[in-house]
Amino acid sequence: MAEQKSNKKYCSLAALRYGQVLYELEIPEENIEETKEIWESSADLREILENPVVSGEQKHGIIDRIFPEKIRSFLKVLTDHEKAGILEEVFQAYEERKQAAAGIITATLRYTALPTEEQKKEMEAFLCRTLHASGVNWELTKDMSLMGGFILSAGGKEYDYSVQGRLNRLEQKLTWR
Repeated sequence: MAEQKSNKKYCSLAALRYGQVLYELEIPEENIEETKEIWESSADLREILENPVVSGEQKHGIIDRIFPEKIRSFLKVLTDHEKAGILEEVFQAYEERKQAAAGIITATLRYTALPTEEQKKEMEAFLCRTLHASGVNWELTKDMSLMGGFILSAGGKEYDYSVQGRLNRLEQKLTWR
């Protein structure tokens, strides 16, 4: 298992709402992927669509010439409300919504030593059983401050099996007496 760095960011409320709308529009996945590629590959395009000085009519013309037909209306609404700057967040919120609909949860694993595939499968089975999920999307982060062990977070719950966590719990027990 290779270490995967998380580039996940938190989404604004507007991005979550637009992501939900994008999901509900049922635009073909290939159109969304093509739009992502176009958006990520052209800084000039992003600058123009985010610029409040450029008229809406000009932005609509650019959108009509560059993007797939089925996503154009969505992008026009986004630019009309001056939200083109959050399009990457919208794509992230869309992916999260799509995974949630498929029963896939996101789990964050902070560790000191990379777990084996067998250990990862056991953790995945545990999470699927306890959180009633069909699969797990992993975010792995190496964290030497744990001094050993790991912390597993998913579904709003945290399972702390780190040396640092155990020391903290021991300290609490000793000071409560």
